[in-house]
Amino acid sequence: MVLPSSLLMLALSPLLAQAALFPKSSKVKMLDAKGFKKAMEINGTSLVAFVAPWCGHCQRMVPEYSKAAESLHPLIPAYAVDCDEESNKRLCSEQGVKGFPTVKLFPRGKHLAPMPYEGERTASGFFKYASLRVPNGPDKIMKPADIKPWIAKHKQADRALLLTKDSKVPLLWKVLASKYHGKLRFGTHRDDKGLASAEVGLELGESKGSKVLIYSSGSQDPVLYEGKTKLAELTKFFDSILDGSADLKPSKKEQTTDSGAPKDEL
Repeated sequence: MVLPSSLLMLALSPLLAQAALFPKSSKVKMLDAKGFKKAMEINGTSLVAFVAPWCGHCQRMVPEYSKAAESLHPLIPAYAVDCDEESNKRLCSEQGVKGFPTVKLFPRGKHLAPMPYEGERTASGFFKYASLRVPNGPDKIMKPADIKPWIAKHKQADRALLLTKDSKVPLLWKVLASKYHGKLRFGTHRDDKGLASAEVGLELGESKGSKVLIYSSGSQDPVLYEGKTKLAELTKFFDSILDGSADLKPSKKEQTTDSGAPKDEL
């Protein structure tokens, strides 16, 4: 028997929805129970949507959640769990999922309690919620004159200071401060006129871009970071500070990052 095309599409719709809920091009990563456990081992912030492929609300959320995932990538991963899968049902029950979609923010993997997202299911809503709730952010240093006291106050720690033209703390710097919480001390100051650069002994002036200064434990002399200011490169550099392999020679040289940097770069 040959079904009319409309009936055939209706019969196949659950399968089609499941296959195309999140397209391959999406930055949303599907997790099974094992993958979820592994993701939660990472001491970082992530967004997780618990969904069912047949759920109309889930299907309508997909474009917005995918846009948010694109904007947050690679700083805050966005995941999804298919609660219709038999192997995931226990996980979804443990997470208290009673309806679809259920979206939760995990501020620090399994180490902090998840936070339910109850706002509008829009890309901007997801992005704002996640980016504002990264825990243990950098110290905000309001005035140039407060920089040296901050350096001295935390002299027993390795310190990373961002001098930025931006009015808001870059999400990348928040994520790094959270990642290295308790290991490195992070600070940030808006240096839109270059006064802070002069305060720490660098060249005065409104140079383009941002500066990342490193102060070794016990030292009050800055080391100007000269590499790329992206997540992977900065993570590698900060790891090298922790394992003692970083070359931290005090420098007075003026070196800044480019202006107009993308969201995942300073």
